[in-house]
Amino acid sequence: MLRPETCRMTFAVIGDTHVKPESGDQSAPWKVNEAATARARWISREIERYRPDFIVHLGDLVHPVPELSTFGEAVDLTRRIFQPFHNRLHIIPGNHDIGDKPNRAMPAKMVRDEWIELHEKNFGPSYFLFDRADCRFVFINDPVMNSNSPIEARQRAWLEQALSQADGRRLFLFMHYPLFLLDPQEPSNYDNIDEPARSDILGLIRRYKAEAVFAGHVHNIFYHRVDGTEFYVMPATSFVRQDYSEFFRTEAIHENGRNDAEKLGFSIVEIHDDGHVVHYLRSYGEPLDATHAGSLPAVRSASLQLPNPKKPGGAPLGVFLRHPWAEITSLPNNGPMDEFLRKDARNDYHLAAMWRMGIRHARVPLSDLLDDRVSARMSDLVAIGHSFTVFGFGVPDGQLLERIKSRVSLIGRYECVLPADEIERDSAAVGGLRRELGRPVLVSPIATSAAEKKVGSRIELFVSHGFRPNQLDEIERLLAASNPEDLAHFVVRVGLSADIFAVANELAAWQRRSGCRLDLHLRIAADNPATNIVDDAAILNGVVTCYLAALAHPELAMLVDTFMDVDRGYFVRNGLVDRRCNLRPAGLAVEALAAYCAGPAEIVPLDASGGRAFACRMADRSALVLLPQGDGEMPISPAMLDGLDLDRHALTVALDRPWTIDTGLGLELRGSDMVPRATARPVLIIGVPRPTHRGAD
Repeated sequence: MLRPETCRMTFAVIGDTHVKPESGDQSAPWKVNEAATARARWISREIERYRPDFIVHLGDLVHPVPELSTFGEAVDLTRRIFQPFHNRLHIIPGNHDIGDKPNRAMPAKMVRDEWIELHEKNFGPSYFLFDRADCRFVFINDPVMNSNSPIEARQRAWLEQALSQADGRRLFLFMHYPLFLLDPQEPSNYDNIDEPARSDILGLIRRYKAEAVFAGHVHNIFYHRVDGTEFYVMPATSFVRQDYSEFFRTEAIHENGRNDAEKLGFSIVEIHDDGHVVHYLRSYGEPLDATHAGSLPAVRSASLQLPNPKKPGGAPLGVFLRHPWAEITSLPNNGPMDEFLRKDARNDYHLAAMWRMGIRHARVPLSDLLDDRVSARMSDLVAIGHSFTVFGFGVPDGQLLERIKSRVSLIGRYECVLPADEIERDSAAVGGLRRELGRPVLVSPIATSAAEKKVGSRIELFVSHGFRPNQLDEIERLLAASNPEDLAHFVVRVGLSADIFAVANELAAWQRRSGCRLDLHLRIAADNPATNIVDDAAILNGVVTCYLAALAHPELAMLVDTFMDVDRGYFVRNGLVDRRCNLRPAGLAVEALAAYCAGPAEIVPLDASGGRAFACRMADRSALVLLPQGDGEMPISPAMLDGLDLDRHALTVALDRPWTIDTGLGLELRGSDMVPRATARPVLIIGVPRPTHRGAD
């Protein structure tokens, strides 16, 4: 785990700003491109809130290509936008800056030496390196690869020397084009580096064991691990490449997917003593006009803890990954980029959303483990801190068990779903499975309408799993009737209508008395498969209550069903993310809570009118969580604040919209009753600890 005290430096990564001259030009036919300059200006200012040690730009600074008359104007504007960074900004060229990679099927003119020279005149060398502490940061001009130009030859010789003479320093590489999009062996396409340069550079990366490689160009997020090196394809600040809207089984959002603003932003990379972590930060396409560009941004709060599976903390909840989450999509051969071939890519936005919310644990079906492609992806994620509950119907044995054992390193726990009347009979087999796998084995009874006695002509085709909270006596009967070493872990399910916090308290107390482990699953779906559960406010309230219960009872594993919307078929319900992997209100709530409320905490329900309130006391801060009902306001009484270290310097974070920080509320939270306007919606009020490091309030 990468702990705060081991972080030695941070840097920001931005890419594909595609700045256009404000006088206007015809270099793009899409309306969203007109917002690129204002979006780059907002990113430029926003980065300063995080005070990185340096900033990297991955290329495509401007949109007009060098042959257009407006290119120079766009370059000058870009320099003014990023002027505050001075010598902290390190830039490599993209294809819009110096020309497309050498390929006659590309839609624009190929890279030219004179355009590279123009870039170097404006922004400095097109390939270079610098050392900081025990790290070497290497910046590569990869549009020039495979060009057979003198510049390519000089860079190739320089690159091998830069890597071979690193003297044990950790290596981080930066380039515009990704070396590959899905697989190092994939065919050439618009979004990768062609052979033979690709294999040549990958060979150097393997030989010298680079820690991470960063690329842009694609305007979408991708993540890979190859031989221990982590490869990141980073988001754009300007627009999303709409050809990748094919990932999502729903209609394309604004401008055919090009203006899917939640996918825009930048990244903060932390370098720790024993690793690194990348945080994707969303801009939501926020613009900033030139008249406000000089205003100073509020420095981020010291309370902010950007979550990631590599770091401690994060969300105490797991999720059900019901949808294909490592799916490979074949994109249509549809120009202007790839008119003559079909390109394959994996939708990594499921993973990016989990990282945003600090979610490291997921429940997946046995078929995922047995699928070579999906299990390879599971291996990538386990290596960086994720864990999986794998579930299947029945107790596996024979050849199936041997296949499972061959991939046991990917299993955090195994869940056997069994008919309720067979659990006692199969208890010895469950115990044997636990001993074979060396992993916890959970038992969950299947619950169906077939098992329920019905009178009359109506039947609801219900299928689920898990004991009800009122069936603890049945679990006790099973424990008494079986070998104590065989049955030791069960699943309990609860719905949105339950008092989730009270149920969690009851289950935790029972677990302590019995010595038996329990998992609590929050089932958002209705019992009737034709009933749609799409009330985001109710789902947010249930998920937040479950989150707080998980903080209070870390010994009681809790999972939310489901991660992504089920928007067709049976048991329709909203999840933490929609079908585009954009966060729903419940997901935004988890993101905000994971950024401020991580680790064990004392959670106390408070008396409140107009909704529910919880006091959250952690080791280094206190928080007040307010969940109003409906659209009314919710008074904050002095009793709510008793024992909480909250004052007028408290910051507020909205739970049902992109979280914001306000360190200047001017609210006196001690004394008489008050009704702050901020409490008209779910909100988190955090007592800010004293500054402890640079970047604190």
